[in-house]
Amino acid sequence: MKLKTLVNDEVTAYWFEEMIKLENILFPPTGNDYLSPEYVRSLYEKSKEGLFFSIDEETNQLAGYFTVIFIDEEQKKHYLNGGHFSELQNIGMQKGENIIYLYTIAVDEKYRGQSCMKDMGKAFAHFLDEKEKEGYFVKEVYAEAVSQAGAKSLTKGFEMSPMQDVNEQGIGHYESKDQLVKYRKKMR
Repeated sequence: MKLKTLVNDEVTAYWFEEMIKLENILFPPTGNDYLSPEYVRSLYEKSKEGLFFSIDEETNQLAGYFTVIFIDEEQKKHYLNGGHFSELQNIGMQKGENIIYLYTIAVDEKYRGQSCMKDMGKAFAHFLDEKEKEGYFVKEVYAEAVSQAGAKSLTKGFEMSPMQDVNEQGIGHYESKDQLVKYRKKMR
C-alpha cells in the first residue's frame, strides 16, 4: 500500500465526490451525524483550504479524509449554545486570528491502523505552520465528537479537552486550550 496525502487545492472534484460517497457510507442519512452532499459541497465552494485526503495510489482509492473549516465569533457562539454542526459555514482562513472547527475525520475500515490519519495530521500541522508564516494565526480550535472513536481521536490524537457537555461516552464538544501547539509539535 502506498498512501499519498492531497492538501487543499490538490483535492480534485473527483476526489471530493469520492469523499462524499465515503462520508455517506460511514455517516449514513439515517444517523444524526449525517451531512447532506449539498451542504458538504457548500463548505468548500469558495476555498478548498482545510481539505486533507489520504489516497491509496496502488488501488486509486480514497483511504480517508480530514476536513476543517474556519468560522467567525458569531457562529462559534451560536454553535456552542445549542446550535448544530450542520449550521456552520466556512468563511475561509483570514489574515490575523482564526477560529478553526475540526469537522470530519474519517478513515475507510480497510485503512484503519495504517498511517493515513498520521499523514493527514502531519499535512494539517505543516499547513498551519506555513500559514502562520504568512500572518494567519490560530485563535481557537473546536470539534465535536459524535462517536467514541471520534472522542479518542480528539483527546489522544489532537490533545483536545472535553467541554462541559461531554457525556460518559465522550460524545460532545472539545476545545484545544493551547490552539493545537502540542499537536503541531508532535506532528513535525
